[in-house]
Amino acid sequence: MKLAIGTPNIQPPGGHPVVAIGNFDGLHLGHQAILRQAVAHARTRAALAVALTFEPHPTQVLAPEREMRLLYPFQTKIRLIEALGVDMTFVADFNAAFARQSPEVFAQSILRDRIGCRTVVVGRDYRFGKDRAGDVATLTALGRTLGFEVISTDPVGMDGIPVRSSRIRALLHEGDVALAARLLGRHYAVSGKVIRGDGRGKSIGFPTANIRLPNEVIPGPGIYAARIHVLRAEGPRAFDGAVYLGANPTFHQGEAHRSEIRLEAHLLDFDGDLYDRRLQVTFVDRVRGDEAFANPDALIQQMRRDVERARALLKAVPPPQSEGPFLGPWPTG
Repeated sequence: MKLAIGTPNIQPPGGHPVVAIGNFDGLHLGHQAILRQAVAHARTRAALAVALTFEPHPTQVLAPEREMRLLYPFQTKIRLIEALGVDMTFVADFNAAFARQSPEVFAQSILRDRIGCRTVVVGRDYRFGKDRAGDVATLTALGRTLGFEVISTDPVGMDGIPVRSSRIRALLHEGDVALAARLLGRHYAVSGKVIRGDGRGKSIGFPTANIRLPNEVIPGPGIYAARIHVLRAEGPRAFDGAVYLGANPTFHQGEAHRSEIRLEAHLLDFDGDLYDRRLQVTFVDRVRGDEAFANPDALIQQMRRDVERARALLKAVPPPQSEGPFLGPWPTG
């Protein structure tokens, strides 16, 4: 897939580009429907399938006070778009000036002049232009004037739940990684470098890899059944694991304030040194929420049960056929 980053680098690719437009954070089932529609339409016309996305995410520019975290880093988003068969991705610079464009200016300057699109594919609830003034009807009318057709895809739902990035973020914050995976079409994953912790896990018989928290969304506090990939030059190596997200309340009871969230991964059936390695944690299901125990012995007994529960949950969900990083859409079992 070809990639052009930055509005000045967006140039007409030639032919009859079929352009799917979206922020595509998470590349969930709804995004996949839009991109697959664009790819299918392009293939029937021997045309290029093009994705048009934006960097940074518009919410981070228009409402920075929300401090919204993305589901995936930029590089992962691009690789997931590529995995769907898109031929070219354009990344427009989203800034205050871009946000002030009217729907008419966006359609003319970007879609017609810079891309030369002949077909545009968007979701039915697509809004664009200053103050989100434009919708699918607006885009369709502009297309008649500017020389492109518009295809809108129906919203995607799962058991009555609309598939939206905001809904997936909320599910992850609630710890419901299993339902989030159904909306994403793959299990949610984060990656980070192993850093030195306080060594407490090893001292109580459950050595853990302390992972630097990513800038993206992390699930809510609790214990999770996870698949953990150790990323190595010779290729990733996969392990089942039990992962803790929280502030270790058992060891910090009585402290006035303790808000430091940790991501600690216990790799099952592993013995070795992971310091400074990069791990990818794929959340399969939640074992339980975070809680404080009366003493370390009570915690150890619960951790033994947690590990067995994690093993059972992971056994019920077979791993993907490809044991590489999650850069393509993985089945959720």
